Amino acid sequence: MRLLPTFIFLGIFASHSLFAFPDRDARGERVDNFVALQSKISLQLTKRSYEAGERIPLTFTVTNTGKEVVRIFPSFDFRYSFQIIVKDGNDRILTPIEDPDFPDPILKRRTTIVNLVGDENKEVSLHRNESFSKTIYLDEHYQFLPDQKFYITGYFYPNYTEDKSAFLRSGNTVGFLFQNSKLESKETVNRQITENGGLSPEEIIFLFLGAEMKKRWEYHFKWIDFSEYILAYDRYSSAYAEANVGERETIIEDFKEYLTESPSGVLKYFKVMNVDYPSKRDARVQVYVERMMGRFKTRYEYIYTLRQEEGNRVGFWQIKNLLVKVKK
Repeated sequence: MRLLPTFIFLGIFASHSLFAFPDRDARGERVDNFVALQSKISLQLTKRSYEAGERIPLTFTVTNTGKEVVRIFPSFDFRYSFQIIVKDGNDRILTPIEDPDFPDPILKRRTTIVNLVGDENKEVSLHRNESFSKTIYLDEHYQFLPDQKFYITGYFYPNYTEDKSAFLRSGNTVGFLFQNSKLESKETVNRQITENGGLSPEEIIFLFLGAEMKKRWEYHFKWIDFSEYILAYDRYSSAYAEANVGERETIIEDFKEYLTESPSGVLKYFKVMNVDYPSKRDARVQVYVERMMGRFKTRYEYIYTLRQEEGNRVGFWQIKNLLVKVKK
């Protein structure tokens, strides 16, 4: 029976520590604080993925969802009041670039708020449905590895100076994908292609269309994966998809003959406009094309899809698909 009073005393002590806030406002008037009962903490990011070099702003918001006035005392150094935990996809906690230097001397407890000159905290009163937000730029405090997802949980200390044990956890966890910049990814892929000693997708399209202009069809066809390329032509795609293995070779030979007839007109000019790499072994090449049909010139935009071969033919790209748009 002696243990019961002890537990009651500990419970009262724990409840008092949660509400260890000054009970008077800046004017010295006594007030109650409902921050632990009617406050909501939320996090928000501007988008779901970021590239290297981009700012990554995290908005940390405290909202009064109750009917009474809530008083909070955020520190001017946000790392005290607005603390975050960042984890990667493997549930490992990221260490900040520079850990906050939290002083640990015994703090002298104050009964009133003195926020006139040089105080490290400020008092904020939130009425019903009012919010207080702080923006934290994650790129300034963490070093993220590319091609990984990261997840953030927030912890708000309403009055860190007075009570380090009282905090509120964010009601949500936000995440984002961190990637290398597109320019850096493109340079990396080009460097890998050069190291492998193969031709780049841009060079292959030059050889491919150059062979067509010179009617060197054997060199033109060598870059095509006909098993996929033929599906871009409605005239042959259905017949090829429904044919058995023995019939498909005949259909491909007919398709080659069709291409030599230049059905869209004679190729007179082309220029590679852009090369994009959706992945390490996939490329899209955008080409401006001019063709002559009799005395009439037609302008097109071609988008070729290429894929890099594996195994013994590493570095060899084949054309898998073609998308054609008529330019006005």
